[in-house]
Parts: sequence; C-alpha cells; structure tokens
Amino acid sequence: MPKTVDPKMSRRETFAILWKTVPKSLVALLIAALALTVTFIIASERSYRNIAKGVVATRDGRDKLGLIFELQTLLLNAETAQRGYLLSGNKSYLAPLDKAKEDLPGLQQALEHAFANQPERLAQIDQLATTVNNKFVSIETAVALAEAGKYDEALRVVDLNAGNALMSDARRKVAVMIGEMDLEVEQMRAFWARDTLVSRLGMLLLAALNLILLGFVVYLFMLDLMRKQLLVALRNDENERLGSLVAERTDELNELSSHLQTSTERDRATLARDLHDELGGILTSVKMDLDWLRNHSSLSAEGEARCDQISGMIDDAVAVKRQVVENLRPSLLDNMGLAAALEWHLTEQCDRSGLVCNLSLSEGLGSVSPDTAIAIFRIVQEATTNVLRHAKAHHLSVSLWASETAINLILQDDGSGLPSTYNPMRLSHGLSGMRQRARSLGGDAVWKSVPGTGTTVTVSIPRLHSAVCPPDAAELIDGE
Repeated sequence: MPKTVDPKMSRRETFAILWKTVPKSLVALLIAALALTVTFIIASERSYRNIAKGVVATRDGRDKLGLIFELQTLLLNAETAQRGYLLSGNKSYLAPLDKAKEDLPGLQQALEHAFANQPERLAQIDQLATTVNNKFVSIETAVALAEAGKYDEALRVVDLNAGNALMSDARRKVAVMIGEMDLEVEQMRAFWARDTLVSRLGMLLLAALNLILLGFVVYLFMLDLMRKQLLVALRNDENERLGSLVAERTDELNELSSHLQTSTERDRATLARDLHDELGGILTSVKMDLDWLRNHSSLSAEGEARCDQISGMIDDAVAVKRQVVENLRPSLLDNMGLAAALEWHLTEQCDRSGLVCNLSLSEGLGSVSPDTAIAIFRIVQEATTNVLRHAKAHHLSVSLWASETAINLILQDDGSGLPSTYNPMRLSHGLSGMRQRARSLGGDAVWKSVPGTGTTVTVSIPRLHSAVCPPDAAELIDGE
C-alpha cells in the first residue's frame, strides 16, 4: 500500500512520495512528448525563418523581374517609336522614345542597386546595359538622320544587321535572366513546400502524440475511477458491516439495560414484600407482646415510661418500614393504579419542598400494563428529583393522557433549564435512565430546554409493546 502524504511533511518529501506513486510509463510518455514538442518547436521555428527568408527573396525577385521587364518594355517602346517615326515622319511617335531616354538612367541605376549583392547577376546587368545603350545609340542615329531628311540612310541604319543583332542580343539576355530568376523562384517555392510539409508532419506527429497521451490519461483516469469506486464499495460494505455490528451491540446493550431495570424492579418488589411481610410481622408481634406485658404486669411509673418509649420506637420503625417499602415499590401503584401513585408521590414531594405542583390526568387513561406503569412512575420520580435538586424551580406541571396508540407524559418546570453544555447524545445517568425506560417499551423521551426558561420533558410509550412483565413485578403488595 503506497505511503500517504502527511500535511506535516516537507515539500521535498511530498514530491518524493508523489514521484514514487506516478506510473513510470506515464513519466516516459511525458518525457517523449516533451522532447518531441521541443523538437517540433525548433523545426517549426527554423521552417518559419526559412519561409520568411523565402518570402523576402521572392518579393525581391519579383521586384527585380519587374525592373527587367520594365527595361525590356522601355527598349521595345523606344524601337517602336523609332519605326513609327521613320514610317510616318510624325514626331508624335517620338514621345515614347523621349520617355525611354529619360527613364533609362534611373532604371539602370535601380538595376545596379537591386543586384548589388549578386556579382554574377550584376555582370549580366552590365552586359545588358551595354547592349541597351548601343541599341539606343543606333535608334538615336536613325532618328537624327530622319530628322535631317536623310530617310534612306536612316532606313539603312535600321535595317542593318547590327541593329537587329543588338535587339536580339538584348532580348536574349533578358530572357536568360528571366529564366534564371524564374528558376530561383521555383527553387524557393520548393523550399517552402518542403518546410511546410515538415511543419505539417510535425503538427500531425505532435497531435498524434497528444491523442496518445490524452488516451493514456483517460485510461489512468478510468483506472483511478474504478479504484475509487472499488474503495467506495469496500467502504460502504465496511460501514454496513460496522453499522450492523453497532446496531447489534446497541440492541444487546438495550436488552441488557432493560433486563437490569426489570431485574431491579423485581428485586425491589421482592424486597418490599419481604420487608412488609417479615419485618412488619416482627414489629407487630413485638408491639403486641409489649402490650400484653404492660397489661399483665405491675410496672412502676418508670417502667410505664419505658414501655411507652419502646412503643413509640416501634411505631417509628413501622413508619420507616412503610417509607422504605413505598420507595422500593409503591403499593398504591399496584393497588390503586398509576394515577393514584403519581398523585401521592407529587403531593408528598411538593409539600415537603414547597414546590407548587399541578397534575393533569386524562379521564380516558384506562388500564395501564404494570411495566408501563412502573416505567412512567420512575420517570416522574427521577424528573421530580432533578427539579428539586438542580432546577431551582417554583412550579412543576405534569400531564398524563392516553391516545389510541400511546401513553403520553409531559413534565414542565420554570427552573434554570439544562446547562449550555447539554448534549442529547451524551446524557447524564439519570436522564439516560429515563430515556432507556421509555425505549425499552418501544417509546422515547425528549428534552427541550432553553437556559433560564425551564425544561420540558416529553415521553411517549406505545400501548402495545413487546416488553414482558416479570411475574414478581406484577404481584400486588398488600396494604397495611
């Protein structure tokens, strides 16, 4: 099992643990992707620079071709102007020639500047310029003869093979330069196509690698998701098992608590019966013997006083016995019912402490099973004790009524209320015992309290419950 990351670890230790948990295949794939990406970036940058240079070279080549075509056009316009003038004698045909003579120096200078970095091409330009200048000299000579009226001589100059040769040579040189420059442009386009192809292949390779990497990441994500789902399933199974175990242990504790309470009530009932029968019989016999002794013996005044003192002590013992028996198992609860037992208990407690008590009993309460009756009586008894000891209350209201399905009990006081640290999940032993008595019979007990405003206890116990009343607890204790 991989070591988990501790928040207290240093950053280096955390990275070391994370590095150990990362799959090595993913690391290799990421390194390969990084290397190919860097290579593609370098190749793309190189291709971009080559393409940029090619664009500049192509633009320059186009401009240079434009200058050569312009020189060729200039030469053709000059020759055409010459022929038109010689054939018609109209000087208006000489306008293109004059324009060509005016533009020729600037054009030659532009060509020399454009090919300054190309010595071989510059030599060709010089040769072409010599041929063009010679051609212009031939044209100007023919025009000058024609203007002097010597048309025959001018025509002979035009028809000379030298003039045609100059024009043919100029055309040939222009065609050669244009062909060579077109070849350079085609080579540059080939370079562009190659660099573009390299870029496209690099992009396709990088895209394919990214798709592979994405697929691998998706695979790892799905694998991690499956692991998480497996862990969630295992956690749910474990939680279900622990929940079942907790519920089983809780049921066992509830059954044990109910059994202890039932056993306690059974023991109290047995002890109360024994005290009532045995100790009561003994005290009654002692008092009867004392009365017989007093009636059948001549006692002095001091003896009579002693007998009276012993008789009073016997009466006190009987009263103590009666109080103990009532505390162990109130005889009114078994003889007169729950309502009479509650009324007696509240009257005795409230009269003794000065607490104002108000008991409200439903007329339709009906018969209550012994186990429910003793549970409600003990809850009221514990609640009354808490009010007297801790609540500092002046009034206590107790309401008991029955519905078709449950016996309902509400106890409300105006005391200091439960403390602010009260937690309904962690009750004191007294409050927990009250709730356990109700839950053992299928009901529940709920506390509602605001500090300084008192406490309200609500108890509800179903009429039909599964608790079985022990035989001893159901036995009636005879009244005195």
